[in-house]
Amino acid sequence: MPGGLSKDGNHGRRERPPLGVTAQYAWKERIYPVPTPSRKGFRWKASALLSLEKLHKTQVTGQPATIVVPALYNFMPAESLALGWLNEIDALQKIRHRIIAAAQVTGWDVFTFHTQHNLDPYFNSTIATVRDTWLREGSLKMKSIAEAQRRFGKVYEYHRVQARLVENLVFQSSLMDWLTDHADNVPLRFHVIGTALLSALVWSRSLSFDAAVGVAMKLGRHWDESLAAIAVEDLKRQHADRSVDNLGWMQFARIRQILEGGAALSLGMSSHALADADPPLRPFWFSPTAKDEPVLLQTAPEMRSAMKTLNLASWSPGGKAPPNHLIGGGMIRGWLVSPLHPMAAACRWSVHNYLLATPKAALLFLDHIASLGRIPDAAPDSLQKRLPVSRIKVTGP
Repeated sequence: MPGGLSKDGNHGRRERPPLGVTAQYAWKERIYPVPTPSRKGFRWKASALLSLEKLHKTQVTGQPATIVVPALYNFMPAESLALGWLNEIDALQKIRHRIIAAAQVTGWDVFTFHTQHNLDPYFNSTIATVRDTWLREGSLKMKSIAEAQRRFGKVYEYHRVQARLVENLVFQSSLMDWLTDHADNVPLRFHVIGTALLSALVWSRSLSFDAAVGVAMKLGRHWDESLAAIAVEDLKRQHADRSVDNLGWMQFARIRQILEGGAALSLGMSSHALADADPPLRPFWFSPTAKDEPVLLQTAPEMRSAMKTLNLASWSPGGKAPPNHLIGGGMIRGWLVSPLHPMAAACRWSVHNYLLATPKAALLFLDHIASLGRIPDAAPDSLQKRLPVSRIKVTGP
């Protein structure tokens, strides 16, 4: 179906795309791939990684595991929840809390925006159950749900930049917090790209979540208006009808091309969207786009300077770092991104890097791969004398 599968009962509804927008830019009903890594496989990878780094005479302990966080976490509607986060209670509580907080700022519901054009019917019942539960307990407001349906009821509205920025902030910041909470003294280091900076500002406690939503709303409105003006000019050149639907589909197609790396568009930060940031409690690495070298952000002025570099171009997957790319002296170990996102191609499930798309994958990563960075406790002298050739085995719990 060119229009996808709508959660509001609009099954089979077709919305005619404008001139130049072909079927490849319109979603069809599909099954979302969910990676299912095995504990045995992770143990084997950890052992191989330890042996490989010893062979190359590199330090295998005391190096934080670097996790790359792309500008957007997910690519398609309902993808974040379909990957298993609905079944991870701790993560779901964080997500719910931020959905409520975001609705108080925006006036519309992120959960409805994220799920109303779900393309995998297998998850319909689970999503409906969560929605009903949250409605009964008051987490979701009918007024916010109705506003989300009014604003984003058309399939092409899913690529409205303002809404995508808020949606991404809710899920991405929640998952970053969840990973940190489950690390259990395992050293982690985040490298965020482009608009993922907003999630990192919340994670580092440099910016409150409400303030970050405000930045996303102002910046997203600025970029949406710029894209609308570009769409008008495109339709003029094609002598096509400048209807609301045609303009919407043209903007949808433009964003889809950027996300897939098929088009380049630079839209910079709006001065009205800037916010004052506090010094971060947790420093992190940042790149304006995937092509730029990362820099370490540690102070409030650095945070504000980084915000000034935000650009829609960061949504492009171009210039992906290789698996062994060094960041602050450590190698990339994981990618916090959904499997359908084009940036996921940078992670090949090699010895060095892993796709942290599901709760199971993230926990196995923390248990077997990220834990290599933990500095082992010094053994007693007596033990060292009796067992001078003993080695630490990396087998996991």
